[in-house]
Amino acid sequence: MSEEGRSKSALRQALLADRVAAATQRPQAAEVLAGHFAPTWRPEKGQVVAGYRPLHHEMDPGPLMAAFMEAGARLCLPVMQSEEQPLLFRSWRPGDTLETGAFGVEEPVDRAPELVPDLVLVPLVGVDRTGVRLGFGKGYYDRTLAALRARGPVRAVGLAYAEQLVDRVPSEPHDEALDALVTDAGWHSFHRKLK
Repeated sequence: MSEEGRSKSALRQALLADRVAAATQRPQAAEVLAGHFAPTWRPEKGQVVAGYRPLHHEMDPGPLMAAFMEAGARLCLPVMQSEEQPLLFRSWRPGDTLETGAFGVEEPVDRAPELVPDLVLVPLVGVDRTGVRLGFGKGYYDRTLAALRARGPVRAVGLAYAEQLVDRVPSEPHDEALDALVTDAGWHSFHRKLK
């Protein structure tokens, strides 16, 4: 493993431990986070918001997605196709049937319509002050954001506990930076130019 790979792995382990501690200590963090989402970034009526089903103490997007749905946004969740392909997104509303997919992730059923999101809520292990995201190392969101951005403007907003924001995450050429981050401590815009 390269020095970069070792440092990324060590950072990932430390941040995963921080995330577990934060989730345990602050069970209301998701509701607090929803209050920090920048008003100018909120989706307009009819726009599509991609969320996710939280695993392993990831920040729960549920309260934020509920607020967006109440304001008229359409919701969707990611579906894994294969390890080399980007995620696709299928329509979802609270109460819809979900299936357990790869890695134990709950996904919409195949008959749910496919949607293209305008806003993607992104889970993460860590993120730095330039928007470089650290995930589990499989590259699903990097491939997905690259594919979506090639089609047109899309905003990617990471959801995290405050402890997951760090000074620097080692980056690689294929990494797709976030446009913004919202934590239970506040909002951070990375001032990326939308394509």
